[in-house]
Amino acid sequence: MPTYSFLLKHEADIADIDKHMKTLRMTGVPYTDEQIAHAHDDALAQAGANVDGEEGLLARYGEEVNARNFDGQDNIVSDMDALVAYLQVLGTMVDFADYDMRMKQASAQ
Repeated sequence: MPTYSFLLKHEADIADIDKHMKTLRMTGVPYTDEQIAHAHDDALAQAGANVDGEEGLLARYGEEVNARNFDGQDNIVSDMDALVAYLQVLGTMVDFADYDMRMKQASAQ
């Protein structure tokens, strides 16, 4: 498997992350106005580049959010930071109660 080391060298484009979140909200993603307004600072805080913003990040997204320097680089938020942060949330947004209910309904039939 490749190391994807090139992701460490490329800075993530988060300058207009709020615009992307507004577009995603139009498709049904439940971002709040507050989350969109603080999107840039929250991205920095999640990647460990803005330690002062971590408290706000946790307030907006909950204690389950992973906030740390994913790639070990303090000077940039890299594409590796973005990828690891994304992979960290996979499966955490699942409503298992809904899954359990569907499984019970399916087994009852």
